[in-house]
Amino acid sequence: MRVAVDSDVFAIQIDACHIDAIPITNHAENEWSEMPDPRVNTDLPNLGVVVSVRGSVVDVRFNENLPPIHSMLHADEGRIIVEVLAQRDLQHVRAIALTPTQGLARGMTVTDTGGPLKALVGKGILSRMFDVFGNAIDRQPAPTDVQWRSVHRAPPTLVKRSTHSEIFETGIKVIDVLLPLERGGKAGLFGGAGVGKTVLLTEMIHNMVGHQEGVSIFCGIGERCREGEELYREMKAAGVLPNMVMIFGQMNEPPGSRFRVGHAALTMAEYFRDDEHRDVLLLIDNIFRFIQAGSEVSGLMGRMPSRLGYQPTMGTELSGLEERIANTDTGAITSIQAVYVPADDFTDPAAVHTFSHLSASIVLSRKRASEGLYPAIDPLQSSSKMATPGIVGERHYALAQEIRRTLAQYAQLKDIIAMLGLGRVIN
Repeated sequence: MRVAVDSDVFAIQIDACHIDAIPITNHAENEWSEMPDPRVNTDLPNLGVVVSVRGSVVDVRFNENLPPIHSMLHADEGRIIVEVLAQRDLQHVRAIALTPTQGLARGMTVTDTGGPLKALVGKGILSRMFDVFGNAIDRQPAPTDVQWRSVHRAPPTLVKRSTHSEIFETGIKVIDVLLPLERGGKAGLFGGAGVGKTVLLTEMIHNMVGHQEGVSIFCGIGERCREGEELYREMKAAGVLPNMVMIFGQMNEPPGSRFRVGHAALTMAEYFRDDEHRDVLLLIDNIFRFIQAGSEVSGLMGRMPSRLGYQPTMGTELSGLEERIANTDTGAITSIQAVYVPADDFTDPAAVHTFSHLSASIVLSRKRASEGLYPAIDPLQSSSKMATPGIVGERHYALAQEIRRTLAQYAQLKDIIAMLGLGRVIN
């Protein structure tokens, strides 16, 4: 006869002659380590009660099993969805709403789904438009032949990453010559409002999806509903929609939804890279809205703001998103991100943190846009880490440098003419 007293310390072995205390190891082959806890009924849902609602922040009490971080909680028959972001004590969690909280009140029952937010992956999502929960928003039936995967995934390990540098051709001359993009890298489109960021992204989608075999994923973070609807019609008219996926978390949605839509888009992109072994073009419009949504969430959670009102965890949150965009041996995710620069100030913390992750920076000039020169790229302020002789070649590098020198000399002459006048310069 053998009686388990404490599986982590000792077991008492009893026979007719003596009683021994022998240590028990906690290995998988031990029969007691695999026995389920009889006190936990896995068939019953884990239910909690709302104790406070402050805008998009919801505090929930669980008497028994406290949900882990990133767990999804449903209320009002699944109409209201919140995500756990903090465990306040042994019985209370603080969550941020991913849907509007109208109708949520204290005392309402909340159900723990037992898992994190999940995104749709599979071939069935091509040519479709989704929200952050994987619901189709293009007025078509739900896709088939799909899977669900958690949006919280680790970046690829260093062993899986490719160390070979390759050029990613866009078909736009000023970018391919002066600012070549890296395959598997990240390029930023910097500019204020109304300088043509979204127009340039649309042109890149048309050129690359139309001429290269790959998948394009457009992620709209905090942008206007009108832009998404126009993009859908334009891509459908251009015939590139069959190799494209669109996912939106727009500015009319809660900050929690806008904060997570980027992770959902990356989960879709990782499926095509790792499972389908295809190159993916990930276009994000606008990465500043991701930082802005994180700032809103941080403020709602009661954290002390950092410099200029941004969240203290901005660097960590941005790294968690950007580091998943990588080039592996099986495929590559190349990202082009529109970056709104507040008040055209490139020393803003949001712009500075974004700069540190980019392999190419494409700066759009308001002056060139006002002159009707599109794409309104400023070649002197823009830069690329790929524009080196060892990558693009000696001839390409020399040509690009000569173009830059010519444009710099032209800018100097314009300044001299503005100061002295054209007549004195001619004389």
